Amino acid sequence: MGTYRTPLALIRNFESQFEEDGNGGYVYRLRGKGRPIPVGAGERRRFIDQYAWRIFLIWGAMLIALMLFFLTFYWRVVTTSKVLPSSVIFSDPFFYEGFILIGLPATTLMYWLGEAPARALRDRASIGPEPTAEEKRAIAFRNKSYGNLALIALVGGASYEYIADGHWDPRWIVVPVAVVLVAAVQAFRKWRFERLHPIQ
Repeated sequence: MGTYRTPLALIRNFESQFEEDGNGGYVYRLRGKGRPIPVGAGERRRFIDQYAWRIFLIWGAMLIALMLFFLTFYWRVVTTSKVLPSSVIFSDPFFYEGFILIGLPATTLMYWLGEAPARALRDRASIGPEPTAEEKRAIAFRNKSYGNLALIALVGGASYEYIADGHWDPRWIVVPVAVVLVAAVQAFRKWRFERLHPIQ
């Protein structure tokens, strides 16, 4: 499973948990790393349709909530401040905290919904063993892309410059540093793992 992006990307990631078994059915693996569980074509279609509908519903609700929050925040700034609204909005930590408070529960719920088939099929016997820890590590590293890690590091670096220039609360300076560090460490681990375990 890849990182969360657009609803369509989330749905494609969800679909990738189901692999054809060669006999008209499918095998489900939670996030591509769980035990292989047989499912029928109809079951797979129902899981995907249900997930897609819920994802679009959550995304729509999240976007509406974010828009209402932004408009309310903007209106409050315009009516109470005598300086340019943009300079107040983007320097107020509560603006970003509000977006996090709205986005975090939504993304957590989407993550939980991604595991719906595993919960529904938890009592069904698998047709093989669960991947080993080494195999799971290989899947995790190969699902990460250097492009995504570079983008994360770039956002962290830009945030650091923004805070260092005094546009935001300096107490948050550790956040972008941690983001860049984590991205760099993950990129190095991915590179090292792929050198030691080349794809045959």
